[in-house]
Amino acid sequence: MSNAPEYYIHADWGPRVETPDAIAARFLACVDRLKAIHPAYDNWITGDVSGKSKKLDELRKDFAAAVAARVARADDGEPTPIYGYWPSAFSSMKRTLRSLRIGVQAGSWVRSKFFSNFAEISTAYNMAPDPTIIAYPAFKAALLALAESFDATYCSAYPMQIMDFWDPSRNLRIAWMSYVAPRFAPLITPPPSAIVERTARGGLLMAATAETFRVDNPAHLAVARDILTALAPFEALPWPPDAQPA
Repeated sequence: MSNAPEYYIHADWGPRVETPDAIAARFLACVDRLKAIHPAYDNWITGDVSGKSKKLDELRKDFAAAVAARVARADDGEPTPIYGYWPSAFSSMKRTLRSLRIGVQAGSWVRSKFFSNFAEISTAYNMAPDPTIIAYPAFKAALLALAESFDATYCSAYPMQIMDFWDPSRNLRIAWMSYVAPRFAPLITPPPSAIVERTARGGLLMAATAETFRVDNPAHLAVARDILTALAPFEALPWPPDAQPA
């Protein structure tokens, strides 16, 4: 079994044409929500239009231009906006137990059997994170900030070690927490074993435990499997579910 100690929050959605200005607004709205959750979610560092590292708060007025500079490019360097824009930010230039990264691919309108866009929060590579960051109330709030700021279709939170239990043939995977967007939430009947929350916007959040999820805890894994089973009607839709003709 993997010993990787990192934790992730990963949000996905299908093809969606968005301008750098719109993506920048979502990104800034997300980090503003995050900084109210935990002190570690602050003092973000990102790249300006030239790629030089700057504090995000100092770059706010010009952040849309920085996003535009992160357009996907072909092998010859030509911009390929059909694949979106790739802004990111780090909470520290040094790797510590409070280090965090937020990375985004947004604005892609590629249609495929996979989600086209994503936003992700990750703790420091190969380092056990500060327990207060991955405590259930804080990590749940961060998941909702990410999912709602980017209007995600699906979002999950998990320790990297749970990837050992993932089935590559499935579209959805076992996780600590799973969020389904408002227009798909009515498809799901949450299992009695899960912690269930209906958001003010109509989204559905299901969690396997109010403790920090551990893969070596059979009770945590059992409820996570119950949640994955409950997601079957959502997973059974033509995939990805938000990429179908209107």
